[in-house]
Amino acid sequence: MSRWVDRLVLFALACAVPGAGVAGESGGTMTVRGRFLYTAAGERVVLRGVNEMFAHSPDPTGQWTLPEIARTGANSVRIMTTPDYAAETLDAVLRNAINNGLIPIAECHAATGKWEKLGDCVDYWTRPDVAAVVRRHRRWVLVNIANEAGAEVSASAFVAGYRVAIARIRAADIDVPLVVDGSDWGKEYEMLLDSWTPLNAADPRRAILVSAHSYWVGTEQQRKAPYRAIVKRVTRENIPFLLGEGPTSSGWDCGASPYRWAMRVLQRAQIGWLTWSWGMVPNGDCRAENRYDVTNDGRYGHWKSDAGEALMISDPGSVRHTSRRPCSISNAGALCTPPSGGRRRSLAEEAQ
Repeated sequence: MSRWVDRLVLFALACAVPGAGVAGESGGTMTVRGRFLYTAAGERVVLRGVNEMFAHSPDPTGQWTLPEIARTGANSVRIMTTPDYAAETLDAVLRNAINNGLIPIAECHAATGKWEKLGDCVDYWTRPDVAAVVRRHRRWVLVNIANEAGAEVSASAFVAGYRVAIARIRAADIDVPLVVDGSDWGKEYEMLLDSWTPLNAADPRRAILVSAHSYWVGTEQQRKAPYRAIVKRVTRENIPFLLGEGPTSSGWDCGASPYRWAMRVLQRAQIGWLTWSWGMVPNGDCRAENRYDVTNDGRYGHWKSDAGEALMISDPGSVRHTSRRPCSISNAGALCTPPSGGRRRSLAEEAQ
């Protein structure tokens, strides 16, 4: 089995070497340098935003939802897709995100908790009409290969499966950064961080980011422990990492989690995060005190709970207070981040 996997990877990579298929190999996409994400114009971006389930939304292209999200000051949005999410709908939602100053992270939700479905997501991204849409928006889009693929997955299977996925996507002329989620419904992070080096080495673009989701449970200290471990490894080993779903006010058990503390920790470490989820499509989980929905109905200011308001605008570690858009994106705002290591004044500095 391992020989077959290696042969498939080598064949696909041969189709994706520079000058042999990947569009725009010389530039024009976001890139990964060290542990940070950079725009094509050279601006460093620390992702701050929110998820939304556009694949199930009455507003599937985000025509009015994305402007509401943009009002928070977010610089990014993680967009749920499924294999039946049409290419023309994907095209529209990516365009609407970018026009509202939001870097789109498109994720495929077909493999959640199901390792055997990883290939279904790869089939979606490599479908000619979908791949063409990704290429059209290649300057800004990131592809999150599969949301939370797998429950219990061995390290060898995880690396082998994603090596094939990366190779197939690159062979489809998709050259944007790729995001790999942890298994165990996104909660696993140790094996994920271990896997970054071999997965990034398998990518001819060297543009792999890894992502975990913050549904950890236990005592308060046990819920803080994954954050501490992640920050330590990511900063020490220079691993490009983001919290693709989180911080959240609840773990998977619906018990309270230290999200305010987590925002401060992630800000100090300059690690990206996108909380789950905006709320135009209501969540089925944790409907009581610690809700996952940020808003009641997808409208800015219609906060579902104190946690939603704190995550988005009111806490010092919130999206509003820590997000910076790159100056080269539409509707970047006065506090955007310029290229070449320069910076605009922060909100705190502006208030002085």
